Amino acid sequence: MKALSSLLAIALATALGAQSPLTTLQATYPANSLFLWTGYPPGTNMFFNLAANTTVTIQGLDVQLDVWASPPGVVGNVEMWVTNAGITTYAGNEANMAQWTLAGTGSCTSAGNAPSPVGFPNGIVLQPGTKGIALRFLDLKPLFLLGNSTAVPGGAGAGTNQYYQNAELTLLAGTTQAVGFTGGALASYVWLGSIYYSVGNNPHALARNKKFGKGCYTTIGSFYQRFTTPAAAAAALNGRAISLVFTGNGYALVPASGVTFIPPSASAMALPANDNAETPVSLTSPFVYPGGVTTQLFVQTNGYVSVATNNVQVPNNAIPNVIGLLDSPVTAWWSWHNYNTTEAGSGLIKFEEVGSLAIITWDNVESYPALNGTTPVVNPSTWQFQFDTATGQVNYVWQTITNNGLSNVNDEHLVGFSPGGPSPDPGPTNLTTLVAVPLTVPEVYSLTLDATPAPLPGNTVSITTSNETGMNLGVNFICLGAVQPGFPLGILGMPGCEANVDINTGVGNLIGNLPGFSMTLMLPIPASLGSLLGQQLHSQSIWLDGTANAFGAIVSNGLTMQIGNF
Repeated sequence: MKALSSLLAIALATALGAQSPLTTLQATYPANSLFLWTGYPPGTNMFFNLAANTTVTIQGLDVQLDVWASPPGVVGNVEMWVTNAGITTYAGNEANMAQWTLAGTGSCTSAGNAPSPVGFPNGIVLQPGTKGIALRFLDLKPLFLLGNSTAVPGGAGAGTNQYYQNAELTLLAGTTQAVGFTGGALASYVWLGSIYYSVGNNPHALARNKKFGKGCYTTIGSFYQRFTTPAAAAAALNGRAISLVFTGNGYALVPASGVTFIPPSASAMALPANDNAETPVSLTSPFVYPGGVTTQLFVQTNGYVSVATNNVQVPNNAIPNVIGLLDSPVTAWWSWHNYNTTEAGSGLIKFEEVGSLAIITWDNVESYPALNGTTPVVNPSTWQFQFDTATGQVNYVWQTITNNGLSNVNDEHLVGFSPGGPSPDPGPTNLTTLVAVPLTVPEVYSLTLDATPAPLPGNTVSITTSNETGMNLGVNFICLGAVQPGFPLGILGMPGCEANVDINTGVGNLIGNLPGFSMTLMLPIPASLGSLLGQQLHSQSIWLDGTANAFGAIVSNGLTMQIGNF
């Protein structure tokens, strides 16, 4: 991905004489009152017209994301669509995808309050003239500027939206559609970001370090499944129950057997009505969980229960996000959603003990109401956690999950479990096809290979191997050839490990954590790339560990370093 935006902008301006970037970002963010938190769902389209005075190659973007709904570390994609030949405006084409061409897709990792970079792998060439542009946000939620209360493309005249201009480009601000290329309502919100470009139709390659394959050996103790819409959550969860069967050093995640919903009795304790708050409850008998034991459970309004206080999720306890679940500071069980027991007509969260079961029930609890003054819909859900103090088993039992959302911001559900502290990402689990998944605690990260910064001209890339086992030596290979999918190394006595590079096309360098050795190799990138532009180097490390397997070694994930000019 792109290096620091400001430094890159200076470098481009100096080398090319261009005024890149063209920006709509405001220096006063986030205090400027023009900023609006809309929380549109994934799939939002931002429309504007872009007039080029000369041929330009668009290299990438900075985008401003809603830190609540797209917290730091969340990954999604931003697509740039351009109107087809002969069509010079987005206006009138917002609902007709046939009039558009997908020009480029860039991965984006949220930087929180800071602008988040997007790089287009092949660049996007615009010839002189005006084109309609649609920026489509997938699995990310953007922030916008308020427009001039019109969807008419910008031009500074009465009844037009805003415009932004430099020597090469003019951006005529337009409109926003909550779900792109549909007949949905249009709003005069203005895209908030920067466009980076070079003048001319230039060779382009995105400088990036990208991990692939897997290292060995990872010990997984977490699971999750994310539902981006209430309808998807309702379809998967209504009437379903799953169990975490305690195994002493972890759980077996299985479809529940013999588990039913237990309605709260008249004597069940109703927890205080709260929005985005936490209430501790005491247990008559200790509850044993992987890695510990507790006599208290901490119940968060928004659908998760922890063994200690956990009211510190980033950026907000009401925003389900995978990173928050996996890196929770304390062990917790999650059916995470933005609930609000203070909403008129909502039921309450209730706690009681029935035999050895400690039961926490969201009893007809409302989802968070709609924003922007819209009348809240009636959308209650009823479900419960059952904690068995006799066996350590935990049951998730969903009776009715609402399929209505309309809060415009926090309609996602995230179901899962994770022990306290940072956890390896196991990838999503499909609860509807669940058979059995072993979870082991404590978790262990596999041997990991990563690199920073991006291989841009003049940078020196640090290639670092981490999560090594014990004090020893290893070898890092840098090769021209990758092996995808990875080649299984079980035949060499390394079951569960895979070769991700072709060592016949590269060189090996000793690494180690013994005195005189380093776990990091330095790779200088020439200031002038020439034929190196777009060259891919692939890397993988092997680490000696006589206890790991019959071969006596483990390997890291693979890493591709693409040398680029953005």
